[in-house]
Amino acid sequence: MVLENVEEIAVAVVNQEEAVALFEELFGIEFKDSWTVPVDSMRVRCAKIGDTQFHLLASERPDAVIAKYIRNRGEGIHHIAFRVTNLKQLIIRLRERGVRLVPEEPREDELRRYIFVHPKSIHGVLLELIEYKRS
Repeated sequence: MVLENVEEIAVAVVNQEEAVALFEELFGIEFKDSWTVPVDSMRVRCAKIGDTQFHLLASERPDAVIAKYIRNRGEGIHHIAFRVTNLKQLIIRLRERGVRLVPEEPREDELRRYIFVHPKSIHGVLLELIEYKRS
């Protein structure tokens, strides 16, 4: 099987600190991790629920991807990410079936490779496919 598990669920929010406080108060979860994604001008706050990461995404600029998303669709679920094995082979299979991927080639950092399946290719849901590098 190519899909290993649901790696993360990401929610786009206007006011990240208010959203963090609300989720912590209502559900008792803790957003222990945070980072930025400079290429997308995005701030991420992360809580772990079991083995799944729950992300609250906020924009650092009004013209960045999350701000545009919120303007067009409102706050809410931005994407769902699956941990996968053999991302390269999965990309080949998806392209053979005419699935649109964004960006065209996977992004990569020191821990992982990832790519998104465009929502128009899969019933309106933005899916992220993540393969962690094995050492």
